[in-house]
Amino acid sequence: MKTAESPTTTSECSPLDQWISRQPSGTRDLDFQQIRQRRSATWNTALDASVNVTKGGRPDLFLVSVDDDCPVNCSLAEHPNGTHAGWCSCEVFQATTVCPHLCVLRQHAALGDLDLPMRNQT
Repeated sequence: MKTAESPTTTSECSPLDQWISRQPSGTRDLDFQQIRQRRSATWNTALDASVNVTKGGRPDLFLVSVDDDCPVNCSLAEHPNGTHAGWCSCEVFQATTVCPHLCVLRQHAALGDLDLPMRNQT
C-alpha cells in the first residue's frame, strides 16, 4: 500500500511533455502512416530486425543499430498534428528520406517503449 511517505519510483511517474524547437539540419517531415503503405519494405525491415536503441543527450536524439550494423545517429519528434519530423545519419535516409532506423523509433514509440518529444512549429 502506498502512503504519503512511500517514494514514487521513476517508472510510476508520467513523463512531462517535452517540446523541442530545433532538430539537425536536413530534418524532414515524415508521415509514418503513408510510409507503412508506400514504403512497406522499409517499414517491415524495421519490424523484423534485431535492434538496439540508446537515448541521446536530448529528448529527440537516439543511437540506433539494426541487425548489428554500425549504430547511426537519429532525431525524431512528433508534430502536434500527429506526423513526425526526423533525421538520420545513414546513407539510406540521405538518399530517400525514409530509413529503417527512423521506422524503428516510430515503432518503439507506438508500443510505448520510447517517449518522443513534441516539435514546436517554427
